[in-house]
Amino acid sequence: MRNLTISLFALVCSLLLSSHVYAQGTGNIQGKITEAGTDEPLFGANVLVTGSSKGAAADRDGNYVIKSVPTGTKTLRISYLGYQTITKEVEVEAGETLTLNFSMAWAGVEGEEINITAQAQGQISAINEQRASNTISNIVSKDRIEELPDVNAAESLGRLPGISLQRSGGEANKIVVRGLSPKYNTVTVNGVRLPSTDTNNRSVDLSLVSSNMLDGIEVKKALTPDQDADAIGGTVDLKLRNASAGLSTDLQLQGGYTALQKTYDNYKVSASIGDRFINDQFGLILNFNADRYDRSADFFNGSYSDRLVDDERIPIPSSLDLSENALERSRLGGSLIADYKIPSGKIVFNTIFNKLTNNGFTRGNTLDYGGRIHKYTLNEGYNETYVWANGLNIEQDYDWLKIDGSVSFTSSESESPKDYYWEFREEGAALQSTEEDTLKPADLPGLFKNDLSDTGLMSLSQTWRKTNEDVMAAQLNLKFPFKIGSQINGYFKTGGKIRALDRSNNQNTLDTGSDPFYGGGRSYREAIANAFPELNLDPINRLPLSAFQGTYTRDNFLSGDYPLGYSINPSIMREISKISREQNFMSYPRDATLGNDYNGKEEFTAFYAMTELKIGNSITFMPGFRFEKEHTKYSAKFSTGLEPATGVPLSDISYTDTTTVRNGQMLLPMVHLQYSPADWLKIRLAYTETLSRPDFKQFAPITYYNAISNYAFAPNKDLKSSRSHNYDVSVSMFQNKLGFFTVSAFYKEIEDLVWGISFKKIPGQNILPDLEIIEAGSKVIDIYSVINNPNMAYIKGIELDWQTNFWYLPSVFKGLVLNVNYTHLLSETEVPAFRVEKIPIEPRPLRPPFSESVLRDTTISQSLPDQPNDILNLTMGYDYKGFSTRISFFYQLGSVLGRGGSPFSTWDDTYKRDYFRVDVSVKQKLPENFEVYANLNNLNSEGDRSYQSPVYEYPTNQQFYGFTMDVGVRYKF
Repeated sequence: MRNLTISLFALVCSLLLSSHVYAQGTGNIQGKITEAGTDEPLFGANVLVTGSSKGAAADRDGNYVIKSVPTGTKTLRISYLGYQTITKEVEVEAGETLTLNFSMAWAGVEGEEINITAQAQGQISAINEQRASNTISNIVSKDRIEELPDVNAAESLGRLPGISLQRSGGEANKIVVRGLSPKYNTVTVNGVRLPSTDTNNRSVDLSLVSSNMLDGIEVKKALTPDQDADAIGGTVDLKLRNASAGLSTDLQLQGGYTALQKTYDNYKVSASIGDRFINDQFGLILNFNADRYDRSADFFNGSYSDRLVDDERIPIPSSLDLSENALERSRLGGSLIADYKIPSGKIVFNTIFNKLTNNGFTRGNTLDYGGRIHKYTLNEGYNETYVWANGLNIEQDYDWLKIDGSVSFTSSESESPKDYYWEFREEGAALQSTEEDTLKPADLPGLFKNDLSDTGLMSLSQTWRKTNEDVMAAQLNLKFPFKIGSQINGYFKTGGKIRALDRSNNQNTLDTGSDPFYGGGRSYREAIANAFPELNLDPINRLPLSAFQGTYTRDNFLSGDYPLGYSINPSIMREISKISREQNFMSYPRDATLGNDYNGKEEFTAFYAMTELKIGNSITFMPGFRFEKEHTKYSAKFSTGLEPATGVPLSDISYTDTTTVRNGQMLLPMVHLQYSPADWLKIRLAYTETLSRPDFKQFAPITYYNAISNYAFAPNKDLKSSRSHNYDVSVSMFQNKLGFFTVSAFYKEIEDLVWGISFKKIPGQNILPDLEIIEAGSKVIDIYSVINNPNMAYIKGIELDWQTNFWYLPSVFKGLVLNVNYTHLLSETEVPAFRVEKIPIEPRPLRPPFSESVLRDTTISQSLPDQPNDILNLTMGYDYKGFSTRISFFYQLGSVLGRGGSPFSTWDDTYKRDYFRVDVSVKQKLPENFEVYANLNNLNSEGDRSYQSPVYEYPTNQQFYGFTMDVGVRYKF
């Protein structure tokens, strides 16, 4: 790697010091394309030398450059969808650069000038950027973000085809691209890759990025060889705002209301300021944002057993876990982008910092009907997540060579400095129902006694956790343009990238176990009684909830359908935790402490080569390949002994240091073909191969064997990266009145997909010898692990996208804008499953046992996780003079989420219920560059709901977060 870096650096230095004339008898044409009346740059506007394949698309600043144009009289054709086409005859002279700027007017009908509305401008910008892309992509344009901004980047992406959202407290934070979980996507900011923000997997929390600092978002669904290949779903590139000529400021102040907790003190502040200096050579823009919001949610979790009733197996509720997450979420962030124009290029530095804080309580009411146990729990948590990304990019453009190189440093940190957990329990708490065969979840609360005097302190714990990820990367790209005659031109591009990742997770937990509840904990109870004499506690008996009861209540918990129950006073419980810690009544349980710790390093090197051939004005062919190599080394600990007794120091626990090393490499071919037989039609075809790397905890050697609970978690050090074969086709059409219509279809074959498994370990049988499973002796234990699925996974889908505005309607109706897209997805794979069978021992022994346990392996058919089957987005906008409004409908058809605990029956399959959400935004412009706005989110108070069995009477997981409203004022100039 060091030699490669030195060689590449030497090559760059030699090229930067050289000067070369690309060809004799040619000249260059350059300039800027802007919108008439506003002078805003038109990103993606196309400039073509007619009668040849020579042309260029305008960049984000509106600039274009056409190299090596043959001398003589030429005709330029400048086009931008929705704008009047310009043709101009020019004279090109050898060795000279002709500068031509163009101002384009919007036109619904050729020759008739019409004022374009704000939302229509955002729509047209997105369409033109999508058409100019060299691959299959979807765009959220700068204009669309600025006109009616969303709360964060994830919300902005949720209206694109093929994308569904994952939410936390009603706020989108991660995206699912084409039915593939967030960990299968990569996220970059101005091309700098963001590190993972999740403790367990490689996903990125997009809610960290405020939409106010963005200049646009692009989702690439068919990758090119010059992009990181570990993105089976797609790559999300967040574009930060660049400084434009002249001083510009943007200030936004916002307040908000949350219906679930009836809070009015939500707020958001964002500001940006930018300008260009030294004759526009140097640009600088600063962005800042801060907000605080109530993101509370109500949760319902149901568990079921089954019973045979009238020859049919039906679910019987066995327990309900009802919880309220009263959460306050805040952000603090900013970005700085500085660019400096140098001869034949520019230097760009960007840095972005965001801090996300979650602070609140989770109050739980668990009704364990099967165990006749009633639990009240309270968790107090505080978590901070930081993301810091820095990038330096240098571009040099010679006539015969274009070089761009970059270095970056990114870092993420997630820290929970102290999480408290308290549990009170009542045993024998449920009455036996006389009609269990017809028992429904709503019947369970009425069967429990709720005797506070008999509900005692069961356990308490404190947990500290910190996860870090630091990534350093360097990349170099070399681009060589060429031409063959007048009808073929293109470029050859090659380059390499190195990336080094350091990651660690450190977790410590102090736990009392069950000592406060059972008879052996009398000394503990005496310590608590002595510390709180005013409570008149009897240490012989359990510490009752009645002595530590809080006053918190809510009448609208889970819409009033289920009780939140009694609450626990957090102030007095913190004091009890302090006493428990100081008097050594808490110990370190192995599985909650060292069982989660790991640290490791990952090194990646990549090399690619590709070419783009433009044949005439209608065909673009882009073949290439990418080679990626990985080396990972992770260290952790595992335990083989029993859990220590209370008070035993952590150093006395039996554990073993372990290090595992993984190596892998892949050659990934990719080819793209674009065909445009007419101005209104473009066809794209692509075959690409991409990969996905395993999650950190899936191969870090944190094997844990619990001899008391009789289970083991076993990572798999030999996991390979998954490989996906992707087939894409997209057809786009544009007509003045029809608008922009796209049909895209895709098909993916994924081999070696990492999949979770569980089975019984039987002595003498070793079905999966590569797993690091500690020998269980004569016991039969439960094993939880992951493997590369030996069976291929398949996912296919179709996306329909229609974007149009009704400029041709009379009077006020011409302000209507419509965006609608529909996605249908299907996936399937055969996954390994295991079961234990009893077989007779032959010949039959004289004494028992007469049979032995044998582990059988088979497969079951299952769809991929997090995959919705159908997604429909409908957004209708309207602009009239200074007034703008947008109403968005999001509909996700219910689907089968997965198989339950009995893989060989179907009664406990889990089903996702239909999800329908309505959001409304309104804005009114005022004099002196002011505007006021309001966002009404989740107007219909929709929640996420899943069920066991398709009759939708047995909920397994539900989350409700209610309606929210934001009202704000904005000042721009």
